[in-house]
Amino acid sequence: MKLIKGDLLAMGKANEFDIIVQGCNCFNKMGSGIALQIKNQFPDAELADNETIRGDAGKLGTYTIGMSGRLVIINAYTQFGTSTAGEDVFEYNAFKRVLDKLALRFGKYRIGLPMIGMGLGGGDPERIIPMIEEFSDKMSAQGGTVTLVEFGQ
Repeated sequence: MKLIKGDLLAMGKANEFDIIVQGCNCFNKMGSGIALQIKNQFPDAELADNETIRGDAGKLGTYTIGMSGRLVIINAYTQFGTSTAGEDVFEYNAFKRVLDKLALRFGKYRIGLPMIGMGLGGGDPERIIPMIEEFSDKMSAQGGTVTLVEFGQ
């Protein structure tokens, strides 16, 4: 796994990734953080999210796909609701299930991730980073790459 600072979405547009994965809640809300940026820059991601049932906890551990030209945007359902006071609403088991599914389906591709779950979702980096490292190992074994992008210069 590579860990870099930069602008994940600009990097995706510049063909540095085949796939961008973002964490989503189950209420079809992309109202802040990188989700809002994705909604504004890649409207097909929001359309894919809105095709799911609002408030359906059954979405946890699944994903939808939005396209932007050749770039794939994965809406990974990693939290049920949104955090209002910084509490941890990240669903670690759901995230693990999504990563396993993505490794099976997209193992040979270049995947970019934001600091998924570690911002507005209130998730614990000490639990999330090892999950991403394991995912990266599975991807690497198939010829793919995983880059974790922390926003900044």
